[in-house]
Amino acid sequence: MTVATIAAHDYLEFVEREYLTDYIARGGAAVKLLSVGDDAERLRLSHGFATAGDSFEHAAVDAATTRVHLIDQVFIAIAAQLDWVALAGAVVRAALERAAFPAPGDGDRVDLAAIARHHDVDAAELYRSVRRAIEQIVLRDTELSHEFRVAMLRLCQERLGRGDVSATERETVIGWLRGERLAAADLRGVGLRTKVNRYNARPLLLSMTRWLRIAGRSGLVLRLDLDRLAVTRRPPVGLRDGFYYSKPATLDAYELVRQLIDATDETEGLFVAVQLPPPLVSDEARGLPAYTALRMRVVDEVRDRRRANPYATLVRIGARGQEER
Repeated sequence: MTVATIAAHDYLEFVEREYLTDYIARGGAAVKLLSVGDDAERLRLSHGFATAGDSFEHAAVDAATTRVHLIDQVFIAIAAQLDWVALAGAVVRAALERAAFPAPGDGDRVDLAAIARHHDVDAAELYRSVRRAIEQIVLRDTELSHEFRVAMLRLCQERLGRGDVSATERETVIGWLRGERLAAADLRGVGLRTKVNRYNARPLLLSMTRWLRIAGRSGLVLRLDLDRLAVTRRPPVGLRDGFYYSKPATLDAYELVRQLIDATDETEGLFVAVQLPPPLVSDEARGLPAYTALRMRVVDEVRDRRRANPYATLVRIGARGQEER
C-alpha cells in the first residue's frame, strides 16, 4: 500500500504560511505528527523548524538525549534553550511603556538612571512606577502558574539593576527553570519551594508559552524528535548513545504527545512538530497502534492516498514525488 507524501520544503512553506504567520501568531496552538523516512528530508525539517517564523522562539527536543516520556524533562530541555534574561528585559521595557516612560533605543539593556534623565523625571519615582507596572504584568496574570510568576518577577527585578535581586539569585532562578541541582536554601531565597517535577511541569509549560507572548514574541516552535523510540534493542554497552526506551516508556511518550494535542485549546502560541519514523505509524507492538488514545487522534482521518493533506494531524514527509509504502 502506498501513501502520498509532501516534500519537507513544501511543508515548511505551508506551515509558515498557514500556521505561524497567522493562527499561531495570534495565540493559537497546533501539534503535528510528521512521518519522515528520508534522511535528507529529516535534515531539511530540522533546519527549517529551527528558523521558522522570525518572531518565534525555537527549541528542539530529541528522545535520544532527553527522556521524552517525562514532561518535566521536556520542559527542562526547552527551558535550557531560551534566553530568560533577554525575555525578562523585554518585559521590563514593556512595563516602562505601560508606566509612560518608554526606554529610548532598541537594546536589551535597561538603565533606569539614563531613562530617568531622558524623560526628565526623578530616578527613584521612575523605579517605583516601573516596579508597580512589572507587578501588574506578572503577578496579576492568573494564567501563569504561581511558581512561574515568582520566578519571572525575580528575573524582571534583577533587570532593573536596583539590587532587589542579585546576579547570583538570577542564576538560581534560571538554574531552577533548567532543572539544575540547587540548594533548598538558595531556592527559598528567591521564593521557590519545589524543583521542576512531573506535577508542576505541565502548568509551567503552559506558562512558558504565554510568557513568550508577554515578552513580545509570537510563540514557540518546538520540534520533538521521537526517532529513538523505534529502537527495540539497546546496543552493547560500549556502543550506547543517549537514552533507549522500553515499551512502557514508549507508551508514556505517546501519552505526552496526546496531552499536548488535547491541551491546544488552552495553550498560546505553540507549534509542535513531532517527528517519527514510518515504522512507528503502523507497528502494532511499539508504534501508534499500540496506544489507542493517540492513534485515534492522528491516524483515523479521512485522507486521499494519492494526495497528501498538509492540514492533517499526521503528515507523511518525503522527497518531491515520493510515496511512502
